[in-house]
This record gives sequence, structure tokens and C-alpha cells, in this order.
Amino acid sequence: MPLKQKYNACVFGQENKAFFTYFRAMAREGVAIQLSELYAKVRWVYPLLFDEIIYKSEPPLKEVMQKYPKIVHVISHAGTLGWIPSVLGLLRVAIEAGAAKRRAFGVFHRGLYRFWVSRMLLRYLFESHEPPTFAKVIKAFQEHPVNDMALFPEGDNCIVGDVFEIRPFRSPKFVELALAANAPILITVHRGAEEWGRDFYIPAALFPLIKRFQPAYLYPLLKNPVLNLPTRLTHIPKFSMRSLLYVPRLSYEELSQKPRERWFQLQSEAQRIRLLMQELLKDMPYL
Repeated sequence: MPLKQKYNACVFGQENKAFFTYFRAMAREGVAIQLSELYAKVRWVYPLLFDEIIYKSEPPLKEVMQKYPKIVHVISHAGTLGWIPSVLGLLRVAIEAGAAKRRAFGVFHRGLYRFWVSRMLLRYLFESHEPPTFAKVIKAFQEHPVNDMALFPEGDNCIVGDVFEIRPFRSPKFVELALAANAPILITVHRGAEEWGRDFYIPAALFPLIKRFQPAYLYPLLKNPVLNLPTRLTHIPKFSMRSLLYVPRLSYEELSQKPRERWFQLQSEAQRIRLLMQELLKDMPYL
């Protein structure tokens, strides 16, 4: 075999080895799936859930997808099941923007793996059997064929408080994910899925039990003793979404090596993003 062919074969073999090593490492936590493949799995759902998906992005989504090879999608929750229509909506508009060949990886709260319905959905859509560790997520996004990382920073805070608002973020680590891969953050908020949950009053007698098993819920419940729990899936005539591109002010190299200082740096960026999400949502009409 000529030297050039030997070299090309060697490089191709190394790329394949790295690719399959990635898939073996992420087998339980899920894999990066091509958007066209994901869309083929769920396209039958759209007529059942939506009459119309209304989307506006600044700058236009097609322009964003063409310019940036890697994007972190930070999406509002709007109730426990709000992730379902928002993922479906973003998938549809991404396909329409010509991003069918991009590969996406979803990062979901570990609480979703406790419920049979959401657990089966994550297995079917992303081949994800358990939540990935943050270290594996960063490594996959930095080094492997992942273009889009989608996550919901409110996490299970979406259960407490008003689902029509942006709840406090569970963690600012998603900012570190974007910085590590030198990727911008595409903020997306939506309206239309709020009715998929129902508010349940929590009597004060249950607070000691909540403090023991879910202490993070206690302070919000003291202010407003209501949990929003999923009760139904209804048809959404007009599902409305808005996106805004945000480029972090920090670089990965500027992050402190001291854990406390690092956390405050990330938290500062995360708070800016939450404020932008609140402003976007405030300007969105109820359709």
C-alpha cells in the first residue's frame, strides 16, 4: 500500500476508534443523536400536540447554526413536563433551519429518571438510561462529535412556585460547559405548556417530611405552599418560543481554581442569563 494511503487509513482508524470509544463511554448516559434521526422518531407526535409552532430567534436560528459548530441550549421549564414540547419545538425549527446533520445531546435532571413515562421517553429519544456526570458531559462536548447540548437550568425548581415565571437555577455549571467548549449559549423560553401541570396545596404538617427528603423545596414552600405536579397532556393550539443568543463575558481560562470563587464567577453569568430569560418571557404574549 502506498505511504499516503497507509497514512489516510491510519487516521481514519484513529477517528473511528475515538468515535466508538465515546459511544461506549456514554452508552448508559445516552449518545449524541443526529437531529434528522431524532426527528424521524417523533415526527408523528406533532399533529397530536401542536396546531402551530411560533418561533422567533435573535439572530435568526439558521444564521446561528451556520456560524457556531457547538451551542449550549438553555431552555425554560414551565412545569414538570415543559421540557417535552420545548425539545420538540426546537427540534422542528432546527430541522427547518437546515441543521439536520448536527448531533445533539440532552442533559436532563435525575428526577426525570425516577418516573416511568419520562424514563421511557429519554431511553427512546436519547438512549439515555441514567443521568450523565458533569465530567462526562464536558468531555463529550469538548472532544467528541456533539454540536448541540440542551439543558434546563431550573431543574426540579420548576415544581415549586409559579410555572409562568423563570424559577431560580439549580446550578450555574451549564455556564462552565459553554466556556469549556468555547460555545455560545442560545437562550430559549416558551409559552403553551403551563396547563400540563396543576397546583396542589401543601399543608404545613408535611413540611418536616419535605425538609427531610427534599430540603431545597422548603424555603419556596414557606413563601408559597404550592407544588405544581404533572396531571395531563393536552393539545397546544399555538406553542410559542423565543430565542436569544448570549456570549458569556468570561473565558474558560479566566475561571478561578478556587472552588468558591469559581462558583461565584459562574453564578454571576447564570444570573445574567436568568434575567434575560425573564425579560424574554415577559415580552411574550399569551396566545
